Amino acid sequence: MMAKLRSMITHANQKIENINKRIEFVLILIISLGVVLGITLGLSTMTSGFHLVDDHEFLEWTYGVQMQGENIFSMIRNKVLGDFSWRYEPMYYTTRMLTCYLFGSNLLPYSLLKATEFFLSIMFLYYSGRQMGADKKYSLLFALVSVLGYQSPVWWKLGPQEGQCTMLFAAGFFCMLKWLHEGKKSFMVSSMLLFALMVNYKESYIILIPFLMLYVLYEELQKQGGAVTLKAVTEGIRNRLGYLIFLGVCFLVPVIVILTCVGTNNYGNVGLDSGASLGEYVDGLTRSLQGDLKWFKRFGILFGLILLTYYEELKKLWKEMLLTVAFLLPQFVIFGRSGIGERYVLPSAIGFAFFFVVVISKWKPLSGKRRAVYLLFILLLLGAHTRVTLREADYFRFRGESVTSMLESVREMASDDTKVLACFRPNEEGNLTINYWMKLHGFDQVYYYTEETGMINRECDINLFYAPEDYEPQSFEDMDIVVMYNRLDRHFVYDLSLDLTDFTEIPCGTLTIYVRNGSVPVIVQPKVEELRIHF
Repeated sequence: MMAKLRSMITHANQKIENINKRIEFVLILIISLGVVLGITLGLSTMTSGFHLVDDHEFLEWTYGVQMQGENIFSMIRNKVLGDFSWRYEPMYYTTRMLTCYLFGSNLLPYSLLKATEFFLSIMFLYYSGRQMGADKKYSLLFALVSVLGYQSPVWWKLGPQEGQCTMLFAAGFFCMLKWLHEGKKSFMVSSMLLFALMVNYKESYIILIPFLMLYVLYEELQKQGGAVTLKAVTEGIRNRLGYLIFLGVCFLVPVIVILTCVGTNNYGNVGLDSGASLGEYVDGLTRSLQGDLKWFKRFGILFGLILLTYYEELKKLWKEMLLTVAFLLPQFVIFGRSGIGERYVLPSAIGFAFFFVVVISKWKPLSGKRRAVYLLFILLLLGAHTRVTLREADYFRFRGESVTSMLESVREMASDDTKVLACFRPNEEGNLTINYWMKLHGFDQVYYYTEETGMINRECDINLFYAPEDYEPQSFEDMDIVVMYNRLDRHFVYDLSLDLTDFTEIPCGTLTIYVRNGSVPVIVQPKVEELRIHF
């Protein structure tokens, strides 16, 4: 029975590998589009509306340009220079604000751009796998294992820049591989441009440059037979010296800026801190392995156990292991204290898939039943992460529809003298979202509540400065509509101590609206579809 099954699998593999390049491209195009559209349209992430994280920036900048007459280029300059006090991501804010200037507060174009990044990342990762020598099925698995899982929200959330960075890395890596294999300078120049853009988007992608430099040298050594000698290394460096210098500059320039201007530990627990103990890193990584890295951990152990049965042969993969360490170790260092979760799983997921999918798929000692079991484990890992992706996408849709329905319902009920109380603190971004959305829709009577002090005033964000009158205390008795999280929202922190007995409660998905009895002529009942996925 097993022999017959192996024969069928072998026959199927042969048929797949015999597909010509044009049909291969069409099939990968269809699969990639199917994955992207199945999530963004099928699960409605693309049309879910506003969220109380990151999306406030589109509203804020649109308000600045349209309502206050601010110059977009001055806004970009001020934002990028201000960001240097704690982050290094100049391209991120430049492109984000330019797209905001073009699209305003209409989120659909931004979501289309995100879907395009998702699609291109899958395509370029697939073809990178092919360039590295993996067959068609393993190249597809390499791409999908890299992008699906707890890291998937970067493909629909409009804030994280990991989507752009992954697309730039995948495209640049593909072009670099094409140049190394075919020698066409157009691919070399394209990869240089893409990597130069990538390192100016986010710090965690800057530290991929050493991996790329080592990979260039690795390819040169492979061309010379794979032996690592001083002569071979020297010749490899000499052959690609100009390109290696360029990559070195791409790495050193932002690193110098970070060390001299930005700092290495200004963004929470992300980065390097000489005062941090080893225990902090151990705790952070332990949380990561129990959390969003749990499936990588579980299947990584299973992969490792299979590979250890070829222990003597496995030691010969030391160069590939070194490449993997060069890819993953810097990520574990800078995110060690904060933990690697959600968007921070990228680009580490690519490094994991690089070794356990691409490298091992080409490894000849792995054969027979053990290769079949190994492939089964990859498919099970992908299945577990696909489930995570679907659940996360559905929750994103649910939360977005909740927020958008709340905003529209409150605006419909509110008249010019209605007072709205937002109870989203400590999430200041939630306050900013309702503040600017309402202002763009002609309403400016939103107040903000602090549970710890019981204070109600116009202080929208405790990190910003406002006019003296905005800090004047207001009475809860004057508030007509109250909006807050409920326990269905992941931002829920605690039950508020406000007395809401004189209010009508209106469920709105992950949010709840309270309307003071008799304060509005008509109470709007928003309709939010509940979670669809429960497996």
